[in-house]
Amino acid sequence: MKRVLFVITVALFTLSASAQKTVKIPSSADDIVHLWDNTTAKYSNYMEKDERLKGKSKLYNTSSADLYIYTAPKEKATGYAVVIYPGGGYRYLSIPHTFPEWLRDNGITAVVVKYRLPNVGHPEATLEDAIGAVEYMRANADKYNLDPKKVGVCGNSAGGHLAAWVSNAMEDGKKPCFSILVYGAMARNRYYNTYSAASQMCGKYTTSHEFAKFSIPEMVTATTPPALLLLSDDDTVVLPYSSTAYYKALKRYGVPASMHIYPSGGHGWSGRLKWEYRQQWLGAVKDWIYNLEDNISRK
Repeated sequence: MKRVLFVITVALFTLSASAQKTVKIPSSADDIVHLWDNTTAKYSNYMEKDERLKGKSKLYNTSSADLYIYTAPKEKATGYAVVIYPGGGYRYLSIPHTFPEWLRDNGITAVVVKYRLPNVGHPEATLEDAIGAVEYMRANADKYNLDPKKVGVCGNSAGGHLAAWVSNAMEDGKKPCFSILVYGAMARNRYYNTYSAASQMCGKYTTSHEFAKFSIPEMVTATTPPALLLLSDDDTVVLPYSSTAYYKALKRYGVPASMHIYPSGGHGWSGRLKWEYRQQWLGAVKDWIYNLEDNISRK
């Protein structure tokens, strides 16, 4: 009898976990693809709370991986795709809307990844989702009119850290074609650290030494893909040092890289329609992607 009750209890717990409420993000995406969740993925972030959307852009408690795909029209398609990882300090996802639409309008397919947050010590689930998004787009290149060799990654703030992490964590020959890092939090060491992000990645009682394992400049090799780095000089949330450290590491290994530092803007300007340097940063992205083949050939 006890065994029967135990089996019933386990079954009810599993049913409860699989029935966890997820959220569909309001967007103009042309396609939405579900990759997996905590019950079907290799790793779990052990999130027990229901997903919660605050406004149109802040998503909390993520427990599933989904792709919001903005497909470039056939008459404009360049064959390029940019897989975008939202920022949010690994505490929530700050979902972009205008940037993926702008990419689509310029012939570049954009993919916004709703990834599972590390949930205080489970970064392996986050990385699984980030890599899975790149692999899915390459495997379905024909469906989206893409060249599988032209799939790159992008992220801002914590999403920039994730994009740079993917760029170095994937196997040689499978890494993204390029990375676009917008005020990315790549450097994690005694010079640059934030307790909030550290605790989300490593656990509540993490140390600076443990968090330094996620510092991306130390991961760079000669096979790291080319990178475009964009930031503002007056950013006090993610210090400019984070981007310059990654840029220096790329140059040390001969990896093509370009860096644009704007004099003002602080942090979080990528979605601001009235930011004074908006046209400059979008123009820099467009020009750099369109010249990627030259950058890659020089590598």
